[in-house]
Amino acid sequence: MATPFKVIGPLFRANRDNAFRTFVNQGGTSSGKTYTIMQVLFTHAIEEQGCVITVCGQDLPNLKVGALRDAEKIIGNSEWLSLFFTVNKSSSTISGMNGSVIEFKSYEDEQDAKNGKRDYLFVNEANGVTYAIYWQLAIRTRKKVWLDYNPSARFWAHDEVINTKGTRLIITDHRGNPFLTEEEHASI
Repeated sequence: MATPFKVIGPLFRANRDNAFRTFVNQGGTSSGKTYTIMQVLFTHAIEEQGCVITVCGQDLPNLKVGALRDAEKIIGNSEWLSLFFTVNKSSSTISGMNGSVIEFKSYEDEQDAKNGKRDYLFVNEANGVTYAIYWQLAIRTRKKVWLDYNPSARFWAHDEVINTKGTRLIITDHRGNPFLTEEEHASI
């Protein structure tokens, strides 16, 4: 499928590779990880009628200023997407005309994460989420899982996810981000 986006980069294609179930995106500030993964999730939401996508993070305030803000920007940059998707800020959900839904959620503990199943999972800033929560969400995800984080310290993704079968590690920095201006690249 051709994407509805004016700009996509190599990071988009790397995160759409059908050879993998899990994608670990490790990258520094402004590398485009979250924005690009949201583009990938929108593509799945368009292609697959009625799919359920969960975007999980440490807490809802962080998701609102991170992944949800990026999602709203992506929709706002496309007249077509703004007609296809409806953002419900009070429930932190985005609904597609085809019945697909993208929900932005945080989980208090492992037990809380046992509720619900989904087609796709994105754990945003995964180093702020416990492995127990990740595990419960991942085993209840039917198709694919994405994680992203800034590499500030080693955590469970390095020990439990990277180097497992069906996992792709993608390392990025700002130089591969086509959404930044020359001035932004220079300041980083």
